[in-house]
Amino acid sequence: MLLVGGFLPGSPKKWNASTADVQSYLQGKHKELLVGGILFGVGYVLFLWFIASFAGMFRDAGQGRLATIVYGAGVATVAIAAVGDGVSVGLTKVAYSADAHTLQTLYGISNFFYGRLLWTAAALALATWLATKRSRALPDWYAWLSLLAAALFVLGGVALKNNGFFSITGGMGFVAFIALIVWVALSSVLLVRKT
Repeated sequence: MLLVGGFLPGSPKKWNASTADVQSYLQGKHKELLVGGILFGVGYVLFLWFIASFAGMFRDAGQGRLATIVYGAGVATVAIAAVGDGVSVGLTKVAYSADAHTLQTLYGISNFFYGRLLWTAAALALATWLATKRSRALPDWYAWLSLLAAALFVLGGVALKNNGFFSITGGMGFVAFIALIVWVALSSVLLVRKT
């Protein structure tokens, strides 16, 4: 859901694009952004279902505190992403009537929300790494992969430059987003195999 919803509207404008570029993007990709928002919403429901089972596995393995961090970080990740999506979907609804400068400002803000969710994803991956190392509930290689994922999420979270690879809408954020999707998918497969 996240992959399709993320790629459906094509390449988004940079967070600091001109007012004309942002307004043109929001108007030209109106339907795609709305469908993407709906797909993200379905993905959030599925992710919350996953995160409850994933945290429960660690709780059952004796890692209560870390399981709580896993669950809380997962819920916080969804909450932050949902706010970013809410702003984005709202922008598509007013793209024809709102002031272009207001659209540009809110578009930039929505992109910053997406960057913030990488910090809570880092907490999720770090807690998973530690819970896996302590409990051996999942393979050791997965623990190290979770630590690597956490590092990528942190790098995505600190990508705050105005331009380039480490800008909020640059390549590092994209790499971290793909890493999050791959890590969640792999975690889901391992959870299903374990249960």
